[in-house]
Amino acid sequence: MADNSENARALAAPVDVAVFDTRIAAPDEQFGLWRDSIGVLFDIDAGPDAGRTGYRARLDSAMAGEAMITRVQAGAQAFSRSTLRSYRDGIEGVMFQVFTRGNVSRRDDASTIAAENALIGFDLTRDMQTANSDFDLVSVIFPRDAIESRLGNLSDLHLEAVASDGALAQLTAGFLVSLQRMIGRMDTGEAAAAVDAAADLIAECYRGQTRRLDTSESVRIAAVTRAKSFIRERILAGEPVEVSTVSRALDVSRATLYRAFEPIGGVAAFIRAERLRACLTDIARLARGEIAVTLGELAMRRGFESDAQFSRAFKAEFGMTPSEARRALAKAPGFAGEIGEADRRYELWVRAVGAA
Repeated sequence: MADNSENARALAAPVDVAVFDTRIAAPDEQFGLWRDSIGVLFDIDAGPDAGRTGYRARLDSAMAGEAMITRVQAGAQAFSRSTLRSYRDGIEGVMFQVFTRGNVSRRDDASTIAAENALIGFDLTRDMQTANSDFDLVSVIFPRDAIESRLGNLSDLHLEAVASDGALAQLTAGFLVSLQRMIGRMDTGEAAAAVDAAADLIAECYRGQTRRLDTSESVRIAAVTRAKSFIRERILAGEPVEVSTVSRALDVSRATLYRAFEPIGGVAAFIRAERLRACLTDIARLARGEIAVTLGELAMRRGFESDAQFSRAFKAEFGMTPSEARRALAKAPGFAGEIGEADRRYELWVRAVGAA
């Protein structure tokens, strides 16, 4: 009964919001702080004068279920990310943006990709060279499998915008903007449900009204969706979960599960990733003083056989050891870099959401 009460409290906990603002630093340090922080995902260039007169940039970020949602306000700049970099940093998520001010264009030919109120997608494993005007946007980053399980092939969304004149596209863009504005007033259970709805809307926008999945793909996606829900419920409850457990609970064969999950890395890999994400949530609560356990006890509760196994798996997933993550999350006000004490927890959240 105590465990159930603890799980209920975790679901009802308020969403944690991190606010990163370059104004924490002196004007001549502001662009350097921004470049260092946003470097978790992109290499940027804002011109030769960016570091001389100050550079205003602000991110309001929150973890919502399996996604991270952020409002970004900043000056004009160029962004780049390469496939090679995705191999190096292990961030393979899928990002969608809605501009409420400004636009994004291709750097090679300066053609505008998305203007205000258009939804644009980014596959973070693929090359991109873009430039933003002075902008205000909402960005949401999903784990890769969250979009693949709904949409299938991701090749049609990278640097592609959904026209803002369509009714569904307008609804989806407005939903994302409203979700970001309301996220700080939600509890974690509400936020998780909201981002699931957002993922469904986004997938339908890109799928289009004329392109329909064939029967076999529809069956695969349905199987993956049911299995993922079951796996997450078991992990949240602190119960063991193996492929055989999922197979019996859903009354499908192991072979069916293996085939269904094959396009998104495999069912065992998904279970492992979900256990590690649950561990990261536990570590955040530990850092805030909400629970009192050792990292070893935490690892055992989540099904890891030894501290060494847990530490290796965690570092492979998030790029740091559990102890390093605990120290980072315990910092006040956040994950601070060398310049000032800016709240940079969102950098850790990006790694958690986008990790391969």
